[in-house]
Amino acid sequence: MFKEIMENDDAVIALICEGKLSQDDLKRMHALLHDRLSAKGKPGLLVHLEGFEGYEGAAAMLEDLKMDISHRNDFNRIAVVGERKWMEWGTRLAQFLTSGEMRWFDVKDADQAAEWARVAR
Repeated sequence: MFKEIMENDDAVIALICEGKLSQDDLKRMHALLHDRLSAKGKPGLLVHLEGFEGYEGAAAMLEDLKMDISHRNDFNRIAVVGERKWMEWGTRLAQFLTSGEMRWFDVKDADQAAEWARVAR
């Protein structure tokens, strides 16, 4: 499941992903991104993954890849917040799918992550 936070901040689109994401979750997330990206400018993206457990199958993973590719040029900065050190490695790998600057932040630095994503607008 996912939910949007910071809905009233036009400079950042912020999402929390928890548990396993289904293909339907990712289709709803993609629709939300299209809706929020209709505003002027290139916002930052903040993704909280501290409760993320993966995908509900290959179809969900493919849907996420399609979303990443279709929005590869839509964000100036992407901040990824997570508890595990492997998130940093995953963030480095995901940088190949976006033209925006991407950085991993520890959970204790979530406020710093939001500010970092917001600054490059």
